Amino acid sequence: MGMAEEIVQQPNYEQLCSDILNSDKNIRFAGFVNDKSKILHSVERKDLDSLLTENEIGMSIHYTLERWRKAQNFTFRLGKERLTLTEYDHVTLFTIPFKGKLLLVSTEPRIHYDPIIQKVNSVLTDWAK
Repeated sequence: MGMAEEIVQQPNYEQLCSDILNSDKNIRFAGFVNDKSKILHSVERKDLDSLLTENEIGMSIHYTLERWRKAQNFTFRLGKERLTLTEYDHVTLFTIPFKGKLLLVSTEPRIHYDPIIQKVNSVLTDWAK
């Protein structure tokens, strides 16, 4: 018998990002990044202005990955990180690990997060099947 090769099915990030964006009107942006800070795919609301320049977006992704890597040092005690939430005056950001990538989501500020997080997790659960 020859060497078996495992084929890893990658999600359709374009459709997945669209499903996440459309899951709640308060979501401004949804995107997936790999561990090299490369955006695999992202979508944003067309009717809203971006709060960051392209360069600032790259820096934000880099800092998000840096923070996530540092948090991995506590996995042996705390378990896997499921979600990180950061609230700013003008936007709320949350990060969810998914299939070896990071999902980055931004929402309008000062909203109830739980319903949005539940909707996003529901979309991810459907895609994980």
